[in-house]
Amino acid sequence: MPSQFMANGDTLNGHTYLSSYISLLLRAEPFPTSPYGQCMNANNIMGVDNICELASRLLFSAVGWAKNIPFFPELQVTDQVALLRLVWSELFVLNASQCSMPLHVAPLLAAAGLHASPMAADRVVAFMDHIRIFQEQVEKLKALHVDSAEYSCLKAIVLFTSGKLNIDNSNILNVQIVTMHI
Repeated sequence: MPSQFMANGDTLNGHTYLSSYISLLLRAEPFPTSPYGQCMNANNIMGVDNICELASRLLFSAVGWAKNIPFFPELQVTDQVALLRLVWSELFVLNASQCSMPLHVAPLLAAAGLHASPMAADRVVAFMDHIRIFQEQVEKLKALHVDSAEYSCLKAIVLFTSGKLNIDNSNILNVQIVTMHI
């Protein structure tokens, strides 16, 4: 574990260490305020193009955040890509909730997806079910009134505790240990 994160003999369970780790996670956040405000029109409604733009921003912000948090940049690029591919949807849900994405965009997001690539009726039903689940997850997170530090910690936990990927790097084990103590 890099010594820059361990100071004055603080142990892994030490409060100072965790506080500084959380501070570093917070500094990596790409948006201190809601990024969707500029996509709204005069009637407080987002168009399909703006919703697609917002979805793109949320995905790119997850990548930008990961690149700026402790330990992630030290992983091999192939491992970084593999981790992000594995957890992008969870990071998307967390970012959507964190930026207070208006929930009425979910049906429009579905319409944009259906318009972009026509699909069979059974796939439409499955796709709409995914949109419903997305909307429910965002609603649940909003109901918890999660603050910025908690969102940052949740994203780090999602990113670094995936048991589905075998990364050949000793740093990931250290990061998983830190993440378990958040």
